[in-house]
Amino acid sequence: MTGEKIELILEFGVILISPIIYHLYLLKYKNIAREIVFKDLKIYLVLYGLIAITGLFAILR
Repeated sequence: MTGEKIELILEFGVILISPIIYHLYLLKYKNIAREIVFKDLKIYLVLYGLIAITGLFAILR
């Protein structure tokens, strides 16, 4: 695997994990209601699932 591919994977990993970390920060330090945070996290998980399905389709094709 070339350095460019590794860098690209790391960049996308940071982009995909940052909303979850931000919402956990809001939950812990800003005292946002749990319902709001978990509703948003469920939306992100659905989107991550779609990304995973697309990635698997692209790899296995």
